[in-house]
Amino acid sequence: MDDSDNSMSLSFVTRRRLLAGTATAAVAWPFQVKSRAAELKDGRSAADPALCLCGNWQKIHDETLALCREQQRLETHLARTVGFPCAKVRLADGRDVTLHSIESLNDVYSPEDEIEWDRAFADFAAHQARWDAADDEIGYSRTDELIRQSETAESALLDDLPQTPATSIEGILAKLTVILRDGEHWEHPDDFPWPHIRSVLDDLVRHHKHRSGDDRDRSGNR
Repeated sequence: MDDSDNSMSLSFVTRRRLLAGTATAAVAWPFQVKSRAAELKDGRSAADPALCLCGNWQKIHDETLALCREQQRLETHLARTVGFPCAKVRLADGRDVTLHSIESLNDVYSPEDEIEWDRAFADFAAHQARWDAADDEIGYSRTDELIRQSETAESALLDDLPQTPATSIEGILAKLTVILRDGEHWEHPDDFPWPHIRSVLDDLVRHHKHRSGDDRDRSGNR
């Protein structure tokens, strides 16, 4: 019987990276927010600090997700060509197990099986060296560091969000969208409060569309 310890493979992938390909489609960036952001960029409207902050957050957020997808691709390549570092070891009870970390090897060490443990340790070290060499070549760990930097910048902007007042309906919509997009990365999108926040966001979008239409009508009738 060959058991397997999967702790090593799971340690290579954070929850953010696992969710990167699925959670981003949970909410669409409101059209009014995008169009107003374009106006701000072109200098045709007074800047809403919340809208500017949210625009910067969205840019970094998109960069983070792109890096996550790239790291997933690199990790898949490493897993297929090198395999996650591991070693097989026969335990005192006769079972053969595959272990994926030095910690796991240390857990099964016993003086009676020191020769077997030394062999398994050498196998693991050799496998880790092959992984590290391939990693250096394709830049898996470098991408991981870029993700950490991007997430830090993203988190800093998110921390500033509660202290940044919105001076327009677009800014309010943008703040709700950022909260929803970030929150759904870490929680199930159908759990409270995410459906409720989506409902409020949809209500505000509909209300803003209606008000904008009325304003255009009154302007045209003058």
